[in-house]
Amino acid sequence: MEILLLVLVLAWGFLVPLALVLQNALLKARLERLERRVDGLGERSAAESEAAPAHQKLTPEAVGGLFERLLAGRLLIWLGGIALVLAGLFLIRYSIEIGLVTPQARMLAAFLFGIVMLAAGEYARARLADDLRIGQALVGAGIAILYAAAYGSYILYGLIGAIAASAAMLMVTGAALLLSFRHGAPAAAMGLIGGFLTPILVGNPDAGALPLLFYIALLDAALFAVAWRRGWAWLAAAALLLSFAWSGYLMSWPPADARAAGVFVVALAVAGALVPAARRIQPLAIGLALLAILVARTDLGAEAWLLYGLLAGAGLVLAASSARVQLAPPLALLLALILLLAKAWLGQDPFLPWAALGITLLFGGAGLALTMRRGGLFWTALAILGLAGPALCLRLARPELLDRSGWGLLLVLLAIGAGASVAALRTRAPRTRPDNRALLVAGAGVATLAAAAVWDLAPGDLVTAGWLLLAIAFIGAGIRLPEKALRLAGLLLLTATILKAFLLDAAALEGLLRILSFVALGLVLIGIGRAYGPVLRAGSKSE
Repeated sequence: MEILLLVLVLAWGFLVPLALVLQNALLKARLERLERRVDGLGERSAAESEAAPAHQKLTPEAVGGLFERLLAGRLLIWLGGIALVLAGLFLIRYSIEIGLVTPQARMLAAFLFGIVMLAAGEYARARLADDLRIGQALVGAGIAILYAAAYGSYILYGLIGAIAASAAMLMVTGAALLLSFRHGAPAAAMGLIGGFLTPILVGNPDAGALPLLFYIALLDAALFAVAWRRGWAWLAAAALLLSFAWSGYLMSWPPADARAAGVFVVALAVAGALVPAARRIQPLAIGLALLAILVARTDLGAEAWLLYGLLAGAGLVLAASSARVQLAPPLALLLALILLLAKAWLGQDPFLPWAALGITLLFGGAGLALTMRRGGLFWTALAILGLAGPALCLRLARPELLDRSGWGLLLVLLAIGAGASVAALRTRAPRTRPDNRALLVAGAGVATLAAAAVWDLAPGDLVTAGWLLLAIAFIGAGIRLPEKALRLAGLLLLTATILKAFLLDAAALEGLLRILSFVALGLVLIGIGRAYGPVLRAGSKSE
């Protein structure tokens, strides 16, 4: 059974080289067709010469030729390498069955066989320079056999301990990466797969997460160096994804191990974001998602929030300098608000007020500073949501944290902060073209926070009147400045006021108060419509 498992693992290790060979074959065939087409452009019969190959693609001869090139010209050499690996495994199995040699001799023979395959690969590279795939196949077979020797020595016979087995596999991985400079991507792929399989094959869970994380860090450093030297973006991306997979698994371990995995995720995500070849997989976003899982645990407390905030802050800094990582800040804020609201509903986290304060300062404060410096819809929306989101989440799910006047004053302060973004965007207008979308978002944020403050500060019967006064103030300011975004924010608040009056107040109020309320509302709406007329006529003339 152990030999069968080993065969499956090693066979899977050849899938990546085979996939690379297939991809290379398809790309080369396409390149050959393009070269023939370009060469024929200078001839008079170019159209006819192009039509003929297009017709021949569907013929049985063309299909047969493609099959022959793929199998005989591409895959046979790699299949031969796999056969050599299986031959080595079957030799070990046969020696076990007949009791020919001792376990020590079997593993030594396997190790020597792997070394012979590596040497044969080097020889083939030097003497068969016209076909480098032979050397690649032999080297790949040698690496696989060496992994098998280390695994069998530890698992099957117990000839070496876990530390020695890990060291042996790490040495094989290093050799594979060094050989990749001479033999190309297949050797690097074998090193990648074998390196990340080593903890599964010979790992010791009782040792804790730190040795494993240290091992993965060394492996990543080697893989990143090879990827940088050879320009292999796929190698760096694959190393990051496999490292994140290991980190996610470690986050289910006890608290001390999970915290160590969280620190590793922060470092890995930042390092991945700094590597241009790895930015396509969005390492910051993956790291934030993993840390969100860590925050969701109930046995870690403030440390998980601090790690999440550290990575989110790094994402803000990097996003300010590169548009390629701008997915990280909005994702970080969205996940933080979801976690805050969920933990507030469950009532399981005593650090919620501090977490909300940190989210507000990090996203609202940084977003506001960047809005003042750069403007733009992206930073404005981040600032408004960072200012309003945490307070509104806690006001909804945990209203007992403050009394109503305390909530109202807090929301007033946040509304003033959001108003600073409106002032900043308008201040930038003489230098740059004003961003109406950003102004609308900022104005809507101010109106929402101010309306929430009125809800807490005003008596229940006067909330509608307070909203109406706010709507008038926004519309008046938008007409006076003039600023369309402020007018639209006021109209949105006015719409909410009208809906509240007709759907709620009409049923809640009684007698003379209900009559007077609707009389006042009607007169105010007519007045607003009258004041809006010149604005609309001026806008239609300008268009």
